[in-house]
Amino acid sequence: MLYRMEIIEGMEAVPYGVFIGDKRVLAIADLHIGYEEALLESGIHLPKSQYPKIKQKIIYLLEELDPEVLVIVGDIKHEFAEASRQEWVEVLDLLDTLQTRVKLHVVRGNHDNYLIPILRRRNVPFHDPYFVIDDYLFAHGHKEVPSDVIRSARVIIMGHEHPAITFRDEVGAKTKFKCHLAGKVGNSYLIILPAISPLAPGADISFRSLPFSPMLRGVELDSFRVIVVDEEAGAYDFGFLGDLKRFLGTKQYYQ
Repeated sequence: MLYRMEIIEGMEAVPYGVFIGDKRVLAIADLHIGYEEALLESGIHLPKSQYPKIKQKIIYLLEELDPEVLVIVGDIKHEFAEASRQEWVEVLDLLDTLQTRVKLHVVRGNHDNYLIPILRRRNVPFHDPYFVIDDYLFAHGHKEVPSDVIRSARVIIMGHEHPAITFRDEVGAKTKFKCHLAGKVGNSYLIILPAISPLAPGADISFRSLPFSPMLRGVELDSFRVIVVDEEAGAYDFGFLGDLKRFLGTKQYYQ
C-alpha cells in the first residue's frame, strides 16, 4: 500500500517525494548515489546496498503513481569531486531504468559536481540552479534563486535540508522519521523534501540551529507543517513545527 497525504490541493506527499496529480509530475531529492565509496575512502566499509534500495523505491512510486515526468531535485550523486566509478555505473543504470518510464529532469545539487558528463551520455536535461514547470519551481536549495523567479512561483519544491523528526517513548527509546516541511513563504507555498537515500537518515528539525539553504534565510520554519509519510508507519500530519517542538520539550532554535 502506498501511503500518501494531501499537502495542498492537487499535490500529495508520498514516501520521500511529492506527486503533482494534475501535472503528472513526481519530485524526489537527495539520492546521494555513491555514498558507500566515499565512506570507504574515509576508512568506513559498508556493503554497496544503498542503490538497489533507492532504485526499488523509485520504481515502486512510478508504478503506483504513473507520472509522466520525474524531477530529481538535486544530489543524485554524493562525491563532491570527480565522479567515482560507483557513481558512473549506478547513475547510468538509474538513468537507463527511468528513461524507459518517464521524462526525466535533473536539478543541480551541491553534490552534483562532474555530473554533466554522465547525464550527457543519456541526453538527460540538467537545470542549474532551478527548473520551472508552469507555476511550480524546483530548486535544490544550496544556491540563491532570483527573487523574480520565486515571486512568480505558486509552489516551490526543494531538497538539501534532509528534514527528520525524532520521537522518544516512555522508556527513552528514540525513533527518527524523515519528514516533509510545508508552509507559506510570501505568496508561495514551499515544500522541503526528505532525502530518499537510506544512508541519509535526516537532520532532526527540532534541534537544528539554522537551516542550511540560503533560500530559507528569514523563513519562519516554526510555522511549517511537519508531515511524515513513511513506507511502513503510514502518513501523519504532526501540525506546526513550533507546536511540535514545544510538545517535545525542545527550544525554538530557528531565528
